[in-house]
Amino acid sequence: MRDVTKTPIHILAIDTATNSGGAALSRNGEVIASLMVKAPLQYAEKILYLVDFLLDQHKLKLEEMDCFAVANGPGSFTGLRIGIATVKGFCQGLNKPVVGISTLEALAYRFRWAHSRVAPMIDARRHQIYGAMFRFNGSQMELEQKEQVSSPAQWLQGISGQECVFVGDGAQLYKETIVATHPEARVLETDNRVLESLCQIAYQRFQETKTQSAQELKANYIRPSDAKK
Repeated sequence: MRDVTKTPIHILAIDTATNSGGAALSRNGEVIASLMVKAPLQYAEKILYLVDFLLDQHKLKLEEMDCFAVANGPGSFTGLRIGIATVKGFCQGLNKPVVGISTLEALAYRFRWAHSRVAPMIDARRHQIYGAMFRFNGSQMELEQKEQVSSPAQWLQGISGQECVFVGDGAQLYKETIVATHPEARVLETDNRVLESLCQIAYQRFQETKTQSAQELKANYIRPSDAKK
């Protein structure tokens, strides 16, 4: 593991996969600034401006970043391509590592304090959700039920809703379905914001040298795009 007492580790995180995206800057795992854009259709024109603004405000340069982090899905297909292409460009040009992080994992990590079992649900449109189940044991995170896209009712029937919390805009949208399937379930009033989690998870993985190259970074679509269909 790298000794952070001598040189601060700066990580720039980007999320254009969710409807609560933007950019965040962290130092040694602590977020020192973030900017959100709750307008997914503007990600392509806004994301570089957000990055430039954050760096300028903290008197840092892009080449001073030790690592980059990006939400690599699931989420908006167009949004994923924007974020991944942006980060790939940074990493290739600067020869820097990247950490691609599941949107569902980052969302669950954000609420690790709420319960040992967290079920993130993101609206996938077409009356479907992206869902998974994560279990936390201290700082350790385990994928209990794999990420998938499904109708809310079908997905909920396939998991144990006891002793867990449901989070994300999908949980808000289908709260009645959750409660009908799992009457004792807890549904938190949340959005899909994951920028802080991206920074924290990326910092851990950077310390453990569990990073990727630009060439290794891939999108996690879960379901095929309309074009492929």
